[in-house]
Amino acid sequence: MFDINNSRDFYQKLLEDFGDYMSQQDSARHAMNCAITAHHIADWVWGDFVKGDAALKAKLGVNDIHDFLRWIDTQTVWYGLVQGISNGSKHFIRKNAEGAVKVQGFGMGGCGQGPYGMSYLAIQVSETDPKNLPISQLLEVVIRFWRDFLRLHSPYAADMPVGKIQLCEP
Repeated sequence: MFDINNSRDFYQKLLEDFGDYMSQQDSARHAMNCAITAHHIADWVWGDFVKGDAALKAKLGVNDIHDFLRWIDTQTVWYGLVQGISNGSKHFIRKNAEGAVKVQGFGMGGCGQGPYGMSYLAIQVSETDPKNLPISQLLEVVIRFWRDFLRLHSPYAADMPVGKIQLCEP
């Protein structure tokens, strides 16, 4: 698609979307774009190399895209939240946005949450815990999952892109 030809290129797009969001952490547009890319990279990874690699499918215990998506859910609990943001924005699912907030004004959220002195987007992770998770942290953990998956399993491991925002190492 245009100049995005494989899952490595799509991962580069994900890093660029994340860089855009991190430069403007109160932008719903940047957050939604990054979440949509972080969600749909699974399709690109599957179609690019997992689908045709019998040994990798056996190692992961998957047979088809649906098994692969379920496997992802067992590896990172955060993927489901990103998927909810992606699907909610794509299909106008208002319920998916119920826990999403824009934190702004005096205090700027709880201690240690979000960038100091700047507005940011957050999501409530649990109905019983009122603490909000900054979207930047949610996106980063899912991006790190894909980085590590591609490093370990993809044919692009030796040539992985690096974005403007340095990701935490495991």
